[in-house]
Amino acid sequence: MKVLNALLIKYLPEKVRLRILVFGFCCGLLATSFAAVGVGAIINRRAEIAEATWIGPVVARVFEELSSIPEGRRAIATSNFNRANAIQFSLANSENKDTSLSQGNSKVVTNASTLWRTPKITLIVFGEKPRSKLLQTNHPPEDLTARLTFLVSAIARHDKYSKLVLGMPNGDELIVSSPQYWRDRITEVQWLLILISGMVLTGFLYVLGTRKILRPFRYLGEGAISGDKVVTHLSWPKEAREIANRLFREQEEKAEVIEERTRMLTAISHDLRTPATRLRLRAEFVEDEGLKNKILADLDLMLAMTRDAIDFLKGGLEAEEVEFFEIVSLIQSICDDFSDVGMPVTFLPIQYPTLRTTGTVFSSQEKSVPLDSMTKGVMKGRPRALKRAITNLVANAVKYGFQAKVSLTIEPARVLIEVVDRGPGIPEDEMENVLKPFYRLEKSRNRETGGSGLGLSIVSSVIETHHGTFDLINEPVQGLNATIDLPRSIDLP
Repeated sequence: MKVLNALLIKYLPEKVRLRILVFGFCCGLLATSFAAVGVGAIINRRAEIAEATWIGPVVARVFEELSSIPEGRRAIATSNFNRANAIQFSLANSENKDTSLSQGNSKVVTNASTLWRTPKITLIVFGEKPRSKLLQTNHPPEDLTARLTFLVSAIARHDKYSKLVLGMPNGDELIVSSPQYWRDRITEVQWLLILISGMVLTGFLYVLGTRKILRPFRYLGEGAISGDKVVTHLSWPKEAREIANRLFREQEEKAEVIEERTRMLTAISHDLRTPATRLRLRAEFVEDEGLKNKILADLDLMLAMTRDAIDFLKGGLEAEEVEFFEIVSLIQSICDDFSDVGMPVTFLPIQYPTLRTTGTVFSSQEKSVPLDSMTKGVMKGRPRALKRAITNLVANAVKYGFQAKVSLTIEPARVLIEVVDRGPGIPEDEMENVLKPFYRLEKSRNRETGGSGLGLSIVSSVIETHHGTFDLINEPVQGLNATIDLPRSIDLP
């Protein structure tokens, strides 16, 4: 295998276009070979059948000559008419019968007539019965030459080892065989099936080979979507290796830029703490209470924006491990935290799937069977990240929508979380924009104080890492419905 890989790397073209052309040429050559062999074999078979017609007049002449030779000399004279494998004659009488003839399937072709020169002809086919349609002829029985000329071609069409037996006037049998023309061989139908099978096999090989050549590009696409590093191979096309190297460099540059920004903001946040502390202490000496509160509010806003930016660049996950947790307890604790400080947050009753039964012959009444006892709220994920995402949604609903109603639907394969408020909603043309980082929608949500514009971006990022979906839907009358749909059985990266 290593030697084969080395040869492929050494002699295969580097570019994918040339590889496909070379492989297509090889498949075309293979298909042409199948076609040439099949068509050539069919043409050769038909040529042999046409060529075999010369045996008919020879057999008729040999029969006539042997009929005129005295019986004592016929056995010796018969062997003189043999012509290698083309045609062979043997004479059998009651004393030296050919026992091999009993192994074939016999069919009387021509019955003897009143003329002694028109013999009884019997066809012996080994392996199958003669096809009667090929043996039918309009030649009169007395025309022995024409009869045998048609018959030898018909025997050749059987593609089976055959013998022809002619009855002599004295009761002897002239046995005629032709190993060259009357033999077992592949028929036209079989050659046609071989040809078609070869063409289908070639097409199948071409499809598999093309998929093999283009497989590196599929790996590159999967790696670009998942963000994982793609390990290249020397046997890959040049274009695939170049794309892989470019993607790898871009991923490294992107990671380096994000890491550099994170370090910068972390350093800024750390450096701001000291002057912020001094400003907070100096603000205490301000006699104007209103001015002091504004200074403290600005300091809190500045530090909160810096902290949110750092959390967003880190993905909000803090390298959290995947674990099993109870989603009901998580959401209940979030709602309790808001309610404890007087926020209008309501946790609605949990919705479980219900099994409905139809009526039977014993009772026509329909019944609904709740499955809450069999459906638990345990799921797999990153609980701290999910808690932060749901907390952001509830905080936004309270801040901009005046209240938050949280509902939870637990199904065997998924968990549906909805946070509904009574605010003005979001314009339809801004639904995608609000998910972008640092995008602030102040007018449509009537915000009195500005945030960092990262709350919904963090929610979208967390839900995406859990292979779920996050949708914002305006209520028919008033309010916004933030919906999170999470699968319960998943393999997280």
